[in-house]
Amino acid sequence: DLENRKKTLENEEVRLTTAKAGLDEQSAKLDKIVSGAKDYQSKISGQIAQLSAKQQDLISRRLGSLNIPRSAGTSTRGCSDDRPIDPGFSPRIAFFTYGAPHRNGLNQYGAKGRADAGQGAERILQEYYPSLSLKKDYDQNAQVNVDGFGPFSIENYTKHIFEVPESWPMETLKAQAVAARTYALNSMQRNGHICTTEACQVFHGEEKGGRWNEAVTATAGWVLMDGGNPGFTQYASTHGGYILNLGKFDGDGGNPTNFSELNDRAYDKASPWFYCDWGARSQYSNTAWLKPSEVADMVNVILLARTDSSTKDHLYQTDKPHPYGGDVWNEDKVKSELRSKNITPFNNISNISVSADFGTGKTSSISLSGDGGTQSFSGSEFKDWFNLRAPANLQIVGPLYNVERN
Repeated sequence: DLENRKKTLENEEVRLTTAKAGLDEQSAKLDKIVSGAKDYQSKISGQIAQLSAKQQDLISRRLGSLNIPRSAGTSTRGCSDDRPIDPGFSPRIAFFTYGAPHRNGLNQYGAKGRADAGQGAERILQEYYPSLSLKKDYDQNAQVNVDGFGPFSIENYTKHIFEVPESWPMETLKAQAVAARTYALNSMQRNGHICTTEACQVFHGEEKGGRWNEAVTATAGWVLMDGGNPGFTQYASTHGGYILNLGKFDGDGGNPTNFSELNDRAYDKASPWFYCDWGARSQYSNTAWLKPSEVADMVNVILLARTDSSTKDHLYQTDKPHPYGGDVWNEDKVKSELRSKNITPFNNISNISVSADFGTGKTSSISLSGDGGTQSFSGSEFKDWFNLRAPANLQIVGPLYNVERN
């Protein structure tokens, strides 16, 4: 009996050993399949990330082509309010952006609005740079190396800055002088030099003179400090009612609850760049108006990109060649692709509603209705695809935008 049990166990051992060898072989094959799948997934993810990077690069280049003015002292118009202009068709739709370009730090037109409301330079600076402290005895002989001009003392340098109109309130000029002085000193610490254009701040070979020089003299030695060093004092012409890096409404009273209140109470509402549509088409009276069918195409493009990410590289603007040498799908091709995926495309847009976060100043969502039903998108998703697909140089240039119809 013991002998029989021994033989049974020996046979079982042989069977299990054989089974284990088979399982090990299957496991190795499975590991290879899984590894291959992971490699493929990584490859695909890399391709998607690369496409996204290309699209973001294209958006940046399209925005750059608009020559968006950064300085309130520029004579460049930049954009215009197309609402009273007839492009030759109706109904028509346009997307208006609040402010430009980066909306961080001091808002030049906002500082003017604050001074008009009775605020002094120190209060204005505190509102825009709350994390920095004002030092009033900085070395007035500190040197600034100016590209193409050589070294200047910081006070002499600041007298050559042409960033805001001399006619503006003195408290605005003083606040701007402190911001410009600090920006130059910070640039010296970071780069060892400073450029002379809006890419840094506007410097001319001659002094600006007049009331600007008075403001520089009145604030001599005033520098905004970040710990023991001059702070990074970004500023721009127009924020569109919000200080983006602070997530804060830049206007009179508490946060607005709608676009109408924003338009009434923002400190920079007088700026020509406060609320306008960017870009133009010569065939439509140099306006940025769009036909409802063109907006419908943008909705279709987003729906297709959502459904099949492999189509994204075909969805650039149709009035120019593919930016990277591929095939751009026109409106009809996009509709055909949607139908093949059992999705009803839009031919026309009849209504658009925009929702915004009026605390931080960003469009949160946009809902578009037409013959294909109703579709909603986040504010950033619609903006990005608009900026890729829109014809000519039409662009939504910031996070807060609204729609106008006529």
